Amino acid sequence: MSIEKANGLDSQGSVAVLGAGKMGSSLLTSIGRNSHFADVRATVKHTHRAALVSKQLGIHVTTNNAEAVRNTDVVLLCVKPLYVQTVLQEVRSELRDDVLLISIASAVTTQAIESVLGRHLAVVRAMPNTACRIGQGMTALCTGRFANEDHLSRAARLFGLMGRTAEVEESMMDAVTGLSASGPAFIFTIIEALAEGGVRVGLPRDLATTLAAQATLGAAAMVLETGSHPAILKSEVTTPGGCTVEGLLELETGSIRATLIRAVDTTTRKAGTLARPAAIDGQSLSAYPTQIALPTLGASDKRSV
Repeated sequence: MSIEKANGLDSQGSVAVLGAGKMGSSLLTSIGRNSHFADVRATVKHTHRAALVSKQLGIHVTTNNAEAVRNTDVVLLCVKPLYVQTVLQEVRSELRDDVLLISIASAVTTQAIESVLGRHLAVVRAMPNTACRIGQGMTALCTGRFANEDHLSRAARLFGLMGRTAEVEESMMDAVTGLSASGPAFIFTIIEALAEGGVRVGLPRDLATTLAAQATLGAAAMVLETGSHPAILKSEVTTPGGCTVEGLLELETGSIRATLIRAVDTTTRKAGTLARPAAIDGQSLSAYPTQIALPTLGASDKRSV
Protein backbone atom coordinates (compact mmCIF):
# COMPACT_ATOMS: atom_id res chain seq x y z
CA MET A 1 0.00 0.00 0.00
CA SER A 2 1.32 3.45 -0.89
CA ILE A 3 0.10 6.80 0.38
CA GLU A 4 0.55 10.00 -1.60
CA LYS A 5 0.02 13.66 -0.84
CA ALA A 6 -1.67 16.11 -3.19
CA ASN A 7 -0.04 16.58 -6.59
CA GLY A 8 -0.77 18.72 -9.60
CA LEU A 9 -2.96 17.38 -12.39
CA ASP A 10 -2.00 17.77 -16.01
CA SER A 11 -4.51 18.43 -18.73
CA GLN A 12 -6.58 15.32 -19.37
CA GLY A 13 -9.14 16.54 -21.88
CA SER A 14 -12.70 16.07 -20.68
CA VAL A 15 -14.36 14.79 -17.52
CA ALA A 16 -17.96 14.00 -16.62
CA VAL A 17 -19.22 13.75 -13.03
CA LEU A 18 -22.38 11.67 -12.85
CA GLY A 19 -24.18 12.74 -9.71
CA ALA A 20 -23.24 16.24 -8.56
CA GLY A 21 -24.35 15.72 -4.96
CA LYS A 22 -22.19 16.57 -1.93
CA MET A 23 -19.16 14.54 -2.92
CA GLY A 24 -19.68 15.05 -6.65
CA SER A 25 -19.83 18.81 -6.14
CA SER A 26 -16.69 18.67 -3.98
CA LEU A 27 -14.89 16.88 -6.80
CA LEU A 28 -16.11 19.42 -9.32
CA THR A 29 -14.97 22.32 -7.15
CA SER A 30 -11.49 20.85 -6.78
CA ILE A 31 -11.28 20.03 -10.49
CA GLY A 32 -12.28 23.56 -11.39
CA ARG A 33 -9.82 25.09 -8.95
CA ASN A 34 -6.76 22.93 -9.55
CA SER A 35 -6.84 21.10 -12.87
CA HIS A 36 -6.80 21.93 -16.54
CA PHE A 37 -9.58 19.81 -18.00
CA ALA A 38 -10.69 21.53 -21.17
CA ASP A 39 -14.24 20.25 -20.82
CA VAL A 40 -16.02 19.60 -17.50
CA ARG A 41 -19.57 18.24 -17.39
CA ALA A 42 -21.91 16.98 -14.68
CA THR A 43 -25.32 15.46 -14.17
CA VAL A 44 -28.01 15.76 -11.53
CA LYS A 45 -31.40 14.10 -11.13
CA HIS A 46 -33.68 17.13 -11.41
CA THR A 47 -33.80 19.91 -14.03
CA HIS A 48 -34.14 22.77 -11.53
CA ARG A 49 -30.98 21.62 -9.73
CA ALA A 50 -29.12 21.35 -13.04
CA ALA A 51 -29.59 25.08 -13.62
CA LEU A 52 -28.52 25.89 -10.06
CA VAL A 53 -25.35 23.75 -10.13
CA SER A 54 -24.46 25.03 -13.59
CA LYS A 55 -24.65 28.62 -12.34
CA GLN A 56 -22.67 27.86 -9.18
CA LEU A 57 -19.83 25.99 -10.87
CA GLY A 58 -19.87 27.56 -14.32
CA ILE A 59 -20.01 24.22 -16.17
CA HIS A 60 -22.47 22.34 -18.34
CA VAL A 61 -24.90 20.37 -16.15
CA THR A 62 -27.63 18.11 -17.48
CA THR A 63 -30.00 15.38 -16.34
CA ASN A 64 -28.96 13.17 -19.27
CA ASN A 65 -26.18 10.81 -18.19
CA ALA A 66 -25.65 9.36 -21.67
CA GLU A 67 -25.17 12.83 -23.12
CA ALA A 68 -22.73 13.79 -20.39
CA VAL A 69 -20.35 10.87 -20.95
CA ARG A 70 -20.27 11.09 -24.74
CA ASN A 71 -16.63 11.45 -25.92
CA THR A 72 -15.29 12.08 -22.40
CA ASP A 73 -11.88 10.88 -21.24
CA VAL A 74 -12.74 10.42 -17.56
CA VAL A 75 -16.11 9.55 -16.01
CA LEU A 76 -16.65 9.90 -12.26
CA LEU A 77 -19.56 7.81 -11.01
CA CYS A 78 -20.81 9.60 -7.88
CA VAL A 79 -24.34 8.25 -7.49
CA LYS A 80 -25.65 6.21 -4.55
CA PRO A 81 -24.84 2.47 -4.65
CA LEU A 82 -28.40 1.40 -5.44
CA TYR A 83 -28.46 3.63 -8.54
CA VAL A 84 -25.16 2.46 -10.02
CA GLN A 85 -26.56 -0.35 -12.15
CA THR A 86 -29.27 1.86 -13.68
CA VAL A 87 -26.83 4.63 -14.51
CA LEU A 88 -24.28 2.24 -16.01
CA GLN A 89 -26.95 0.74 -18.22
CA GLU A 90 -27.82 4.25 -19.42
CA VAL A 91 -24.27 5.19 -20.36
CA ARG A 92 -22.44 1.99 -21.33
CA SER A 93 -23.06 2.29 -25.07
CA GLU A 94 -21.78 5.91 -25.06
CA LEU A 95 -18.51 5.27 -23.25
CA ARG A 96 -15.34 5.42 -25.30
CA ASP A 97 -13.16 2.31 -25.42
CA ASP A 98 -10.30 4.25 -23.78
CA VAL A 99 -12.40 5.90 -21.05
CA LEU A 100 -11.34 5.84 -17.40
CA LEU A 101 -14.36 5.13 -15.20
CA ILE A 102 -13.91 6.00 -11.52
CA SER A 103 -16.63 4.94 -9.09
CA ILE A 104 -17.01 6.24 -5.52
CA ALA A 105 -20.07 4.08 -4.78
CA SER A 106 -19.70 2.13 -1.53
CA ALA A 107 -19.89 -1.67 -1.70
CA VAL A 108 -20.11 -1.80 -5.51
CA THR A 109 -17.14 -3.85 -6.66
CA THR A 110 -15.14 -3.30 -9.83
CA GLN A 111 -16.24 -6.76 -10.95
CA ALA A 112 -19.91 -5.78 -10.56
CA ILE A 113 -19.32 -2.61 -12.59
CA GLU A 114 -17.46 -4.51 -15.32
CA SER A 115 -20.27 -7.06 -15.45
CA VAL A 116 -22.91 -4.39 -16.05
CA LEU A 117 -20.77 -2.62 -18.64
CA GLY A 118 -20.09 -5.85 -20.52
CA ARG A 119 -16.93 -4.33 -22.01
CA HIS A 120 -13.19 -4.29 -21.34
CA LEU A 121 -13.12 -0.77 -19.86
CA ALA A 122 -10.72 0.62 -17.27
CA VAL A 123 -12.45 0.86 -13.90
CA VAL A 124 -10.97 2.36 -10.73
CA ARG A 125 -12.86 2.27 -7.46
CA ALA A 126 -12.35 5.15 -5.02
CA MET A 127 -13.47 5.79 -1.46
CA PRO A 128 -13.01 9.46 -0.49
CA ASN A 129 -14.24 11.12 2.69
CA THR A 130 -15.96 14.39 3.51
CA ALA A 131 -12.75 16.33 4.22
CA CYS A 132 -12.11 16.27 0.47
CA ARG A 133 -14.33 19.37 0.39
CA ILE A 134 -11.55 21.43 1.96
CA GLY A 135 -8.53 19.69 0.43
CA GLN A 136 -7.78 17.61 3.54
CA GLY A 137 -9.44 14.37 2.47
CA MET A 138 -8.30 10.78 2.35
CA THR A 139 -9.12 8.60 -0.65
CA ALA A 140 -8.41 4.88 -1.06
CA LEU A 141 -8.09 3.52 -4.61
CA CYS A 142 -8.14 0.08 -6.20
CA THR A 143 -8.26 -1.09 -9.81
CA GLY A 144 -10.45 -3.41 -11.83
CA ARG A 145 -9.23 -6.09 -14.25
CA PHE A 146 -8.71 -3.79 -17.21
CA ALA A 147 -7.12 -0.80 -15.44
CA ASN A 148 -3.35 -0.43 -15.48
CA GLU A 149 -0.83 1.62 -13.54
CA ASP A 150 -1.42 4.65 -15.75
CA HIS A 151 -5.14 4.59 -14.98
CA LEU A 152 -4.40 4.30 -11.26
CA SER A 153 -1.92 7.16 -11.45
CA ARG A 154 -4.45 9.41 -13.20
CA ALA A 155 -7.05 8.64 -10.52
CA ALA A 156 -4.51 9.31 -7.76
CA ARG A 157 -3.59 12.69 -9.25
CA LEU A 158 -7.26 13.61 -9.51
CA PHE A 159 -8.07 12.75 -5.90
CA GLY A 160 -4.72 14.17 -4.85
CA LEU A 161 -6.29 17.56 -5.53
CA MET A 162 -8.38 16.95 -2.41
CA GLY A 163 -5.84 15.50 0.00
CA ARG A 164 -3.99 12.21 0.36
CA THR A 165 -4.51 8.97 -1.56
CA ALA A 166 -3.65 5.35 -0.86
CA GLU A 167 -3.70 2.30 -3.12
CA VAL A 168 -5.30 -0.71 -1.41
CA GLU A 169 -6.51 -4.18 -2.27
CA GLU A 170 -10.20 -4.18 -3.15
CA SER A 171 -10.88 -6.61 -0.31
CA MET A 172 -10.02 -3.75 2.07
CA MET A 173 -12.52 -1.26 0.68
CA ASP A 174 -15.35 -2.00 3.13
CA ALA A 175 -12.89 -1.54 6.00
CA VAL A 176 -11.69 1.72 4.44
CA THR A 177 -15.32 2.84 4.28
CA GLY A 178 -15.88 1.91 7.92
CA LEU A 179 -12.79 3.75 9.16
CA SER A 180 -11.93 6.54 6.73
CA ALA A 181 -15.32 7.47 5.26
CA SER A 182 -17.27 7.14 8.51
CA GLY A 183 -14.35 8.25 10.69
CA PRO A 184 -14.95 12.01 10.38
CA ALA A 185 -18.38 11.55 12.01
CA PHE A 186 -16.70 9.80 14.95
CA ILE A 187 -14.17 12.61 15.24
CA PHE A 188 -16.89 15.29 15.06
CA THR A 189 -18.59 13.54 17.98
CA ILE A 190 -15.35 13.56 19.95
CA ILE A 191 -14.77 17.26 19.20
CA GLU A 192 -18.33 18.05 20.24
CA ALA A 193 -17.89 16.14 23.51
CA LEU A 194 -14.55 17.80 24.29
CA ALA A 195 -16.10 21.20 23.64
CA GLU A 196 -18.98 20.37 25.98
CA GLY A 197 -16.39 19.47 28.59
CA GLY A 198 -14.82 22.87 28.10
CA VAL A 199 -18.18 24.55 28.57
CA ARG A 200 -18.72 22.57 31.76
CA VAL A 201 -15.51 23.93 33.28
CA GLY A 202 -16.36 27.52 32.33
CA LEU A 203 -15.12 28.19 28.79
CA PRO A 204 -17.28 30.09 26.28
CA ARG A 205 -18.77 27.64 23.76
CA ASP A 206 -17.11 29.18 20.68
CA LEU A 207 -13.70 29.13 22.35
CA ALA A 208 -14.20 25.59 23.65
CA THR A 209 -15.10 24.36 20.18
CA THR A 210 -12.08 26.07 18.62
CA LEU A 211 -9.75 24.64 21.26
CA ALA A 212 -11.14 21.13 20.81
CA ALA A 213 -11.01 21.30 17.02
CA GLN A 214 -7.48 22.70 16.90
CA ALA A 215 -6.26 20.13 19.43
CA THR A 216 -7.69 17.41 17.17
CA LEU A 217 -6.17 18.94 14.04
CA GLY A 218 -2.78 19.35 15.70
CA ALA A 219 -2.74 15.82 17.09
CA ALA A 220 -3.67 14.35 13.69
CA ALA A 221 -0.97 16.41 11.98
CA MET A 222 1.64 15.14 14.45
CA VAL A 223 0.74 11.53 13.68
CA LEU A 224 1.01 12.15 9.93
CA GLU A 225 4.10 14.35 9.96
CA THR A 226 6.19 12.47 12.54
CA GLY A 227 5.18 8.95 11.58
CA SER A 228 5.24 8.05 15.28
CA HIS A 229 2.76 5.62 16.78
CA PRO A 230 -0.12 7.47 18.49
CA ALA A 231 0.68 5.69 21.76
CA ILE A 232 4.19 7.19 21.76
CA LEU A 233 2.87 10.68 21.09
CA LYS A 234 0.29 10.20 23.84
CA SER A 235 3.01 9.26 26.32
CA GLU A 236 4.84 12.51 25.54
CA VAL A 237 1.82 14.48 26.77
CA THR A 238 1.21 12.30 29.82
CA THR A 239 3.34 13.67 32.66
CA PRO A 240 3.62 11.32 35.66
CA GLY A 241 1.18 12.43 38.33
CA GLY A 242 -0.22 15.13 36.01
CA CYS A 243 -3.72 16.05 34.91
CA THR A 244 -3.62 14.28 31.52
CA VAL A 245 -3.22 10.83 33.05
CA GLU A 246 -6.29 11.48 35.20
CA GLY A 247 -8.28 12.36 32.10
CA LEU A 248 -7.03 9.23 30.31
CA LEU A 249 -8.21 7.16 33.25
CA GLU A 250 -11.71 8.60 32.77
CA LEU A 251 -11.59 7.69 29.09
CA GLU A 252 -10.58 4.13 29.94
CA THR A 253 -13.35 3.93 32.53
CA GLY A 254 -15.78 4.86 29.77
CA SER A 255 -14.23 2.25 27.44
CA ILE A 256 -13.65 4.84 24.71
CA ARG A 257 -11.10 2.75 22.84
CA ALA A 258 -13.24 -0.39 22.83
CA THR A 259 -16.26 1.68 21.77
CA LEU A 260 -14.40 3.24 18.83
CA ILE A 261 -13.07 -0.15 17.75
CA ARG A 262 -16.59 -1.56 17.80
CA ALA A 263 -17.84 1.48 15.85
CA VAL A 264 -15.36 0.83 13.03
CA ASP A 265 -16.23 -2.88 13.05
CA THR A 266 -19.96 -2.12 12.85
CA THR A 267 -19.64 0.45 10.05
CA THR A 268 -17.39 -1.91 8.08
CA ARG A 269 -20.00 -4.65 8.26
CA LYS A 270 -22.72 -2.21 7.24
CA ALA A 271 -20.65 -0.86 4.34
CA GLY A 272 -20.71 -4.26 2.66
CA THR A 273 -24.51 -4.19 2.46
CA LEU A 274 -25.06 -0.71 1.00
CA ALA A 275 -25.48 -1.91 -2.59
CA ARG A 276 -28.18 -4.41 -1.69
CA PRO A 277 -31.82 -3.51 -2.33
CA ALA A 278 -34.32 -4.04 0.45
CA ALA A 279 -35.49 -7.61 0.89
CA ILE A 280 -38.94 -8.56 -0.37
CA ASP A 281 -40.93 -11.14 1.60
CA GLY A 282 -37.77 -11.99 3.49
CA GLN A 283 -35.84 -12.78 0.31
CA SER A 284 -32.54 -11.00 -0.20
CA LEU A 285 -32.18 -9.63 -3.72
CA SER A 286 -29.00 -9.25 -5.74
CA ALA A 287 -28.23 -5.68 -6.80
CA TYR A 288 -26.19 -6.85 -9.79
CA PRO A 289 -27.67 -9.86 -11.59
CA THR A 290 -25.23 -11.40 -14.03
CA GLN A 291 -27.37 -10.93 -17.12
CA ILE A 292 -24.48 -9.67 -19.21
CA ALA A 293 -21.67 -12.12 -19.92
CA LEU A 294 -18.31 -10.38 -19.85
CA PRO A 295 -16.06 -11.42 -22.74
CA THR A 296 -13.22 -13.77 -21.88
CA LEU A 297 -9.89 -12.14 -21.14
CA GLY A 298 -7.33 -12.46 -23.87
CA ALA A 299 -3.61 -12.64 -23.30
CA SER A 300 -3.19 -8.98 -24.22
CA ASP A 301 -5.83 -7.91 -21.68
CA LYS A 302 -4.06 -9.26 -18.62
CA ARG A 303 -2.02 -6.99 -16.40
CA SER A 304 0.65 -7.81 -13.85
CA VAL A 305 -0.22 -7.43 -10.19
